[in-house]
Amino acid sequence: MKRFLILFLIMMGISASAFAEDDISVYLNNEKLSFEQAPIIQHDSTLVPFRAIFEKLDMTVQWFESERRVTAQKEDIAITLFIDRSVMYVNDEVIELNTPPIIYNDFTLVPLRAVSEAAGAQVDWNGETRTVTITAQESSFESWAKQVLILTNNERSKNGLNPLQWDDSLAALAKTHCEDMINRNFFSHNNPDGETPFDRMKKAGISYWAAGENIAAGQYSPEAVVESWMNSEGHRKNILNPDFKCLGVSVIKGGEYGIYWAQEFARFK
Repeated sequence: MKRFLILFLIMMGISASAFAEDDISVYLNNEKLSFEQAPIIQHDSTLVPFRAIFEKLDMTVQWFESERRVTAQKEDIAITLFIDRSVMYVNDEVIELNTPPIIYNDFTLVPLRAVSEAAGAQVDWNGETRTVTITAQESSFESWAKQVLILTNNERSKNGLNPLQWDDSLAALAKTHCEDMINRNFFSHNNPDGETPFDRMKKAGISYWAAGENIAAGQYSPEAVVESWMNSEGHRKNILNPDFKCLGVSVIKGGEYGIYWAQEFARFK
């Protein structure tokens, strides 16, 4: 019995050491990151909450509870990890991991170096200061809305239509709707209060002769979202509507689908 107790205590000591929450600092492009769950070290690898690090790397993230699977996407990079499995899938490549993703204190933690490098970043570790420094290329995420305008006008040009002009008031309306869908966890043209896109335009003081809205979620590039709209009869009809003259676009990260898009079309009075 005494031997069993000693062995149990030794095992507990190993477990506590393996998951020790050391005072580790993480910097991304000179910005110190903060995490709800502090980074931990396991098998000489630093693990951090998956959503926080992927979103800081400008990737859209999804969690699939039934499969215990994490996915992250950005432009031409797709990363997939499974809890307690020591492999990571980066597009079609299979990469062996020193430490698998784990559930710890109800947080899903992933190996910081592995996922950061898979996302195209450089990672350095300073053992003396216990600091992780990540250097990543700045994302073009903020320009995606304007890229959607260009791609939309390309489709109109193919069909002999005049280009749409960017409008800040429509872009602001699109942003508000994307944020609302994320904050109140719905995906619809009509919000939970029953307001339609046309109600929201009137409420914002936008006077129009013709108007329309496209929304989407989960697409991780301007090309992907415009392609999905063009493959949908109703969305395609809005993009190729000759009555529309102006367009505002917004793209916001977050929520159940990881990324939300909205196009607001109008011809003003």
